[in-house]
Amino acid sequence: MHVVNRVLATLLALALFLGGLLAIVEIVLAALGRSPWLIPHPQWSTWLAEQTFAAAVVRAILIGLVVLGLLLLVAALRRGKPGSLALPGRTDGVRVSASRRGIERTLSTAARRADGVRSARVQARRRTVRVKASTALRSTDELQQPVTAAVTERLDELGLAGVLRPRVTVSRESS
Repeated sequence: MHVVNRVLATLLALALFLGGLLAIVEIVLAALGRSPWLIPHPQWSTWLAEQTFAAAVVRAILIGLVVLGLLLLVAALRRGKPGSLALPGRTDGVRVSASRRGIERTLSTAARRADGVRSARVQARRRTVRVKASTALRSTDELQQPVTAAVTERLDELGLAGVLRPRVTVSRESS
C-alpha cells in the first residue's frame, strides 16, 4: 500500500503545484489588464455569483469533493505490509527482526523442498503467509499437507508460528 500512497500523494502534489502556478499566471495577467490565458475567470465569477447552495450542481460538486477526501483519508490511514517482522529475542535487550522479503524467500525454499513441488511463491502479510505451490503431479491434494508442514516447521524454527498463519494453495502446473 505504500506505493499507492506515494503515487496518490505525488499526483495530488503535482496537481496542486500546477494549479498554484496557473493561479499565479492568471492573477498576474489580470493585474496587468490582459485577457485570461487559460481560465475564463470573468465568466466563471459571473456563473458562481448566480449559484446558491440549493443548486444541484453545487451540491453534486461538494458531495464529490467530500467523497474524494474520504477516499484519500482511508488510503492514507490504511496500514501497509510490514517491512520487517520481529523475531523472538534470545538475549535480553536485543531486538531481532527479519525482512519480509527474507521471510518470503526462506518459506519459498522450505515449500520447494517438499517432494513434487516445482515452484513456490510466498507473500508475507501482517498476520498470514500465503504460499502458492505448483506441481506437475496429477493430484494436488496429496501435496497440500507436506507443503503446509514444511512451511509451518520453518515458521517454528524462526519463532513466528504463533504470529503468522500459513495459507497454502497447491495448483497443477500447466504444461
